[in-house]
Amino acid sequence: MSLNLQEKNGCRLKMSQIEAFCTVIQTGSISEAARLCHITQPAVSMQVRDLEQYCQQRLLKRSNKGVTPTPAGLVVYEYCRKIMHLRQDLHLELKKFKQTP
Repeated sequence: MSLNLQEKNGCRLKMSQIEAFCTVIQTGSISEAARLCHITQPAVSMQVRDLEQYCQQRLLKRSNKGVTPTPAGLVVYEYCRKIMHLRQDLHLELKKFKQTP
């Protein structure tokens, strides 16, 4: 399932970016997020970079100790969590249609 929203700047918001970003915030580590998402570390970095480009904001502070969200990153994280919860709710609602004869 791919959710794409076109913006004026030509960037797209994708669920893969949202999932990767949330996992990075939750773990505090791009490499750990990559492990949990079953993708490479460069792929996670690219997803985060693309999300930052979409938002036109730096979302993470990177250091040798890991990553932490910027103030803008915290706001984006909360919205990303809501989007993921809404997607989960949608899937649960749609399952009800499959269960009815």
